[in-house]
Amino acid sequence: MDTPIPIKTAAFRAEYRADVLPARYSGAAHVALVLAVAGGGIAAALAFAASHGAHWTDTWIVPLTAVVANVVEYGAHRGPMHHRTRVLAALHTRHSRRHHRFFVADAMPFEGLRDFHAVLFPPILLLFFGAIACGLGALVSLVAPAGVAALFVASALGYYLLYELLHFLYHVPPHWRAARLPGVRWLARLHRVHHDPRRMQEANFNLVFPLCDRLAGTLDTGAAAAPADASFDSTGATR
Repeated sequence: MDTPIPIKTAAFRAEYRADVLPARYSGAAHVALVLAVAGGGIAAALAFAASHGAHWTDTWIVPLTAVVANVVEYGAHRGPMHHRTRVLAALHTRHSRRHHRFFVADAMPFEGLRDFHAVLFPPILLLFFGAIACGLGALVSLVAPAGVAALFVASALGYYLLYELLHFLYHVPPHWRAARLPGVRWLARLHRVHHDPRRMQEANFNLVFPLCDRLAGTLDTGAAAAPADASFDSTGATR
């Protein structure tokens, strides 16, 4: 039996669907666009790497890129996504004021395809992150061969795609088989802790793998959930 959605969460979801969600929004189209753009970018970067003599020995850049991306993910999540800044106010609103109210620890799964809007990043951010990845790749090319720089770009886009995929799986209904995979289930439990309003600004800011959370002492493997009807102040904290 499905767990009832807390009253305040259900009310916010109804408000979100009525006032925030575009009338013509398609969850399936959103997923397809992310896969097409990210997948196309990865394919193009790999083709460029191959045409510029990249060798399997150059794959050392892949884990290094993953570590760099993990640091960026942690900093962005713990920083502007949870602490309002003038420049990135829209990012804070979308994440802390909307995503964290749409999904609370006692109500993590989405209810339909149109709820993907509250899970996935807006497609425009993929273009923004892609531009940053290309810019950083250009810097890498100053100290490494062009093929290695292209592998950096492919790896950065791959990390973004993995972030979106895993975050999506953390919010799928529990009867989905993918949600029961051991690694996904453990990571989803960490994310559920993060969606406890009492812990959201203190724990589990990594979604792909908790490297920086471990190093920074913000990893919380507990499964305690906050009261689902907790309210939020302007910073996204409970009140």
